[in-house]
Amino acid sequence: MDELKITKKTEPVMFTIRVDKSIVDFYDNLSRETKRSRNELIAMALEFAMDKIKVEPLPENQEKPAEM
Repeated sequence: MDELKITKKTEPVMFTIRVDKSIVDFYDNLSRETKRSRNELIAMALEFAMDKIKVEPLPENQEKPAEM
């Protein structure tokens, strides 16, 4: 089973994303249940997902998205 390990914090950086309201509602409810901030929970989920994401090559006829 995968685990979410909580480790020492590093320098925080702020950024903005747009998500579906259902995601915000989920994290608001989780925040109330766990007494952790929504921001902390989302940061934990993002960190957990980092090594779970697999990038597959695009088909040759598909354009790559613009780089940031």
